[in-house]
Amino acid sequence: MRSGCSCCVMLLALGTLITKAQERTYSVTTFGAFTTSSKLFHHPDATNEITRGQYLPLDDILSMGVEIRKNISSIRAQLGLSIEYLSKSEVINVPTSSSSIPLSDGFTVFPIELTGYFVIPFSGESVQLFMGGGAGLYPGFRAYDYAGASAIVADRTTGAGIHVVSGVEYRLNDLFSLRSMIKFRDVQFESVNRFARTSVVYNGAVVNLTQEPLSSRVNIDGMVATLGVVVYF
Repeated sequence: MRSGCSCCVMLLALGTLITKAQERTYSVTTFGAFTTSSKLFHHPDATNEITRGQYLPLDDILSMGVEIRKNISSIRAQLGLSIEYLSKSEVINVPTSSSSIPLSDGFTVFPIELTGYFVIPFSGESVQLFMGGGAGLYPGFRAYDYAGASAIVADRTTGAGIHVVSGVEYRLNDLFSLRSMIKFRDVQFESVNRFARTSVVYNGAVVNLTQEPLSSRVNIDGMVATLGVVVYF
């Protein structure tokens, strides 16, 4: 009899835990991401097609971000808002008559994305499959250094675009999950940089700096793979 009562108590407790898990409406995810490729176009406004198409490839980009989601269980959907920090640069040694001068070229962007997710019906309690899409804003800027002198940002535009995602989530317990996603997006923004001075001294020699505006366009069109830890509340 006592054994039967104990089993009933355990079943009730388990049912309560499941109910609480289902009632958790919000989650926060801290994630790392890997973007396969991007391009930095040096002369996006050039009239010559060959010059306009010249770019610096910037691949294998690591980034990090955070996302908050709201679960809408009645329609098996979720709504998420994320912000990400993504930065990549390349250092090139420009040869001169006596030595070489380092040139660092790259970008930093902060993707802000709103995404709707649909939970695929045959998902289980522990493993959940989902897919979705949304739109984003992409404020960013070019980071350009030559001979140790930084070209300041004189002007820039905030990009906008859409994205699609698919992913899987593995529920560890009532509070924590692991979540992985594949995302396809096309991020574009423009930046105009300019040197604030006419020259700089590098290794004892005077290096002249161009006073022309340095226009550029950044295009991040590679596939994005993310992995994150989810906390429910």
